[in-house]
Amino acid sequence: MNVINVHEPIGVYEAYGVEEPVSLRDPAPSFARAGLARSERQAASGSFTLRRSGARPLAFNGRLLSRHSGERAGAAQWHELSLYETEEGRFVADIRVLGETHGNAGQFHVETFNELEDALRFFENHDARRDVVSDIPIEDAGLSPAELMVHAATLKVRVAEAQSGYRAVLSAFLTAMHRH
Repeated sequence: MNVINVHEPIGVYEAYGVEEPVSLRDPAPSFARAGLARSERQAASGSFTLRRSGARPLAFNGRLLSRHSGERAGAAQWHELSLYETEEGRFVADIRVLGETHGNAGQFHVETFNELEDALRFFENHDARRDVVSDIPIEDAGLSPAELMVHAATLKVRVAEAQSGYRAVLSAFLTAMHRH
């Protein structure tokens, strides 16, 4: 199995939506300790309607606890993680898969939980491999074995990138939640 390792310097991880230093020497600004970017703090509570793939949208009143985006320059696909608390005390976990491979449609994995631990486990157990869309033209009988191998290798790299990117944004998301 091939593994792609991502090595990044310790510091500010704005690319993953974390706007706080990862060093104990530099205390995080107060808005970052809350797990929200400045622009999100004003709209952190209210009425929300979340798209869900293959289901009706989920509407609820509550507040946004944390949101992180894995969007990076040059990335074909990325994940956005959001966690909400409803007025009833339940938790809504939202995983959005966006990028040029999904066009405008995207994928929206949304679940509601009674306990915070269950919502966090939903994020931890998400398999980013399922989010990769294959563009191999299977119906094309004229594809040579070499062309199929190239398509398969490209798909394998995209799967590895999706897993690596999801692990990075999940790590940043959980770190911010832990500091909250």
